[in-house]
Amino acid sequence: MDLKRSRLAIAFYFVALEKLLQQRERLSVKIGRIADLIAANANLLPDEERLGHLRRLNELVAGPPGFTDSIRRVLKDHRARAVTAIAVRDLLGEAGFDLGSYNNPLASIHTILKRLAERGEVETSGASGEVRYRWKQS
Repeated sequence: MDLKRSRLAIAFYFVALEKLLQQRERLSVKIGRIADLIAANANLLPDEERLGHLRRLNELVAGPPGFTDSIRRVLKDHRARAVTAIAVRDLLGEAGFDLGSYNNPLASIHTILKRLAERGEVETSGASGEVRYRWKQS
């Protein structure tokens, strides 16, 4: 009887968690868009005023997302096509993610992509030994 109750509770909490994670993703996208709008408009202001707004924005948003979250975002933004790890690296650079602090960013990207695939967040495909990754449609 306790096992049945525990299994039901686990199923219930997984559903609740998935809903919360979806809400978090929607909020993260909205936060990113609004932050981009603030930064774009601040760039039109005089230097001192612009810097003040950008400083405040940075304090509110608490800096850039982590490496894994940035890879997730790139994959989600380009979900229409499957991309290689090299393409992910290039897309991260285009998105403004600073890869300069990584000794071997491509190795890290490969590792993160493999983990995302193991977790079922991305789909893999490939031909000629070239693995491509695509964000899994939910």
